[in-house]
Amino acid sequence: MAAHHAIQYTGDAYADAGVWSPSTSTANFCEEDYVITRYIAEFINSISNFAYIYLALRHAGWRLARLDQMSASLLVVGVCSFLFHATLRHGPQYSDDVSMLFLAGALLQRLCTAGRQQQQHRQARVIVTTAIYAAVGAMSAAYMSSGNLLVHTSMFMAMLALIGLRTTHLILGRREGKGGGASSAAEEEEEQRRGYFRRFGGVCAYLALAFLLWNIDLQWCHELRGLQRAVGLPWAWLLELHGWWHVLTALGAALHMELVRELCP
Repeated sequence: MAAHHAIQYTGDAYADAGVWSPSTSTANFCEEDYVITRYIAEFINSISNFAYIYLALRHAGWRLARLDQMSASLLVVGVCSFLFHATLRHGPQYSDDVSMLFLAGALLQRLCTAGRQQQQHRQARVIVTTAIYAAVGAMSAAYMSSGNLLVHTSMFMAMLALIGLRTTHLILGRREGKGGGASSAAEEEEEQRRGYFRRFGGVCAYLALAFLLWNIDLQWCHELRGLQRAVGLPWAWLLELHGWWHVLTALGAALHMELVRELCP
């Protein structure tokens, strides 16, 4: 069985009939190309990206000017991923992959500059922010120069691990130096900490389910296509599992951002 980065589902009946044909991307997913319309290569994989855009704009009250770095990065992911799945061209694929790195960078920036709002910490905040985005830029350049999806995946997973560790550290740190008064106050703080962990666990559950569906979509594509033909439209659209990857990761990212905003006001 081929590795994930090498799996492709090209040669569909309408693959060469689309406006953006032929495909030049190094990734092509299970959804059949140009089946719904000749203007969009992967229809469900494209429109499911509106989950990112919707959640980003909803937090900002539907005003672009009110987007913070995290929501703006989530919005960019939705736009870039839409363009990639709609065209299956190499350029939009790079924009999609790089936007994921910058989204992770925006989360890390907020997590790593927590408590540095005061005047005496502003220089440290600038240094940390510059270092994070310089690293993201370097990783993006390394990926685009190699063209290897494994390079991108490895860097993105490493950034997710750092985000998880930093989030855990900040939640644990909520109990340090607190609760020195009444025991009821200490119990309240402990319950708040458990609440943060439950919310973080929910985020991880969304992402784990999304990753599972992403793998099923890759590894059992032919079986999924058989089921889609059996149930017919519109129910077959529910079996486009890469679209669910978009929806679930958008929900997980948005929930994590809400948690980060509370941990890092």
